[in-house]
This record gives sequence, structure tokens and C-alpha cells, in this order.
Amino acid sequence: MRNIALISFFLIALSSCMSFTISEEKVKKEFEGLNWMPELRYDTIGERIIHYAEVVQGKDCLVVFVHGSPGSWSAFMEYMKSDSLLANVDMISIDRPGFGLSDRGWPEPSMKKQAYLLQEVINSYPHQDKILVGHSLGGPVIARMAMDYPDLVSGLILLAPSIDPEMEKGEWYRSWMQTKVIGALTPEDFWVSNEEIVPLKAELEEMLPLWKQIIAPAIVVQGTKDMLVPKENADFAQEVIADSLIEVRLLEGANHFIPWSHDYEVAKAIQDMYTAMEEND
Repeated sequence: MRNIALISFFLIALSSCMSFTISEEKVKKEFEGLNWMPELRYDTIGERIIHYAEVVQGKDCLVVFVHGSPGSWSAFMEYMKSDSLLANVDMISIDRPGFGLSDRGWPEPSMKKQAYLLQEVINSYPHQDKILVGHSLGGPVIARMAMDYPDLVSGLILLAPSIDPEMEKGEWYRSWMQTKVIGALTPEDFWVSNEEIVPLKAELEEMLPLWKQIIAPAIVVQGTKDMLVPKENADFAQEVIADSLIEVRLLEGANHFIPWSHDYEVAKAIQDMYTAMEEND
């Protein structure tokens, strides 16, 4: 009973201070003083609405950012301010289903369905090359896109990706968050996150025979002190995509939040992937 009370107190406190959705006014303020800002767009795909931000300036290469769980497109907003990256690539950053303004509160636990919804957005862009960047649970989503839609994907950058089913142990509190009482107290983004993390192990097991279908070159960036997604996931990547893997880049002492703590290394991975594709054209 004491544990339930503690969890309830934590969730109520969390809900009062944590939100991953960013307003259009905040976006304008973030990009104030720059000569560009993201255009916020919506696509209707079947019954789902997918929201995303784009900075498109006529480049041949499109970088697609896919956030983790929970999160929103704004997780990669700082990269969309980078004039050095934008000198070579256009960018979009997507709210995954259930997060941000993509039907927030309506989870989609299927990696296959998430991949389908996101590829519908990406496929509408005419760019010759498309580099997908996925952090955490965004990692298996972009991997699934590379499995199911190999002609769509020119390169993969996997940032601390949750891809090894053996590493998904299942935290004790997740079943409690699915109960009526705790679920009602859980902040919406965290409830949606839980609804996709609980079945993740089975989703990753379903993907096991499909890794051989990935032909896109890949770079994995992983922190050695990641307490949320163990570095063994990088070892798994070395095994299952050995033929197309360019490199695993281990960041000594880094935790799970490398898109923000090690933005230089992430930007370098994007630039290196772009350069490698240019050399092969």
C-alpha cells in the first residue's frame, strides 16, 4: 500500500511539471533571430494524424528525426537550428503516434504500424537520399522502416537504440501503470510510453528474422553508462546488421540522453553519413 501511495505522489508531482508538447509560440521564440524556422505540418493517414516539423530549403538529402519514449519532435529542435547541418541537408522531426500533436494519448504499440505511418510522411518528400535518426525507442521504429521499406532509407543513425529483446526485462512498476487507479494518475505522455514499452520485447522478437533485410548503411552511437538502454544493444546491432554497419561509436561515460549531452557527436554522425553517401554517388 505504501508503494502505491509513493507512486501516486510521484506521478501527481510529475504531471504538474512535465510536458513534451511544445507550442507554436515557443517554436517562434526558439528560432527568433534566425533566417528560418520550422514549418509545422499535419498529415492524415487513415484514422491517424501525424504531426511533424520541417525545415526544407531545396537540398537533395533529407534527415528524419524520430524521438524516444516519451518525447516529441522538439527533442531534436536544436539540430534544426544548425546552419552547418542545414548547409547540406533538409530536416523533418516527427511526433510519433500518441505523442506531441500526433493523436496525443492514443498509443500505437506496433512497430510495424508506426513504421507504416511514418514512412507515409517521409515518402511524400522527393529527396534523393533520406537519413533516419532514431533515439531510444525511435531506434527500433527506424529499423523497422529500413526492414519494411528498404528503398525509402538511405542511411540509419541509431542513438542508444532499444533493439535487443533480451535487454527488455520489464520493470515491476509497469503493470501497475496499466491498472485503472495508477493509470488515471499517470501523466498522459508517460501512460502512452508505458503502453508501447510493455509490449516492446514481443515487438522486438517479431523483428528478429527481419534484420537481414536491412541494406542501408548504419551508424550506432551508444553511451557506456546508459542505465535505461544498456550498451549491449550496440553489441546486438553489430551482430544483426554486420553487413551494412559502418561503425559503433561508444561514448565513454555517457548516459542515455546523448542527443542533448553529446550533440556534437550526433551531428558528426549525420555529417559522416551524408559524406559517405556523397562519395558513393
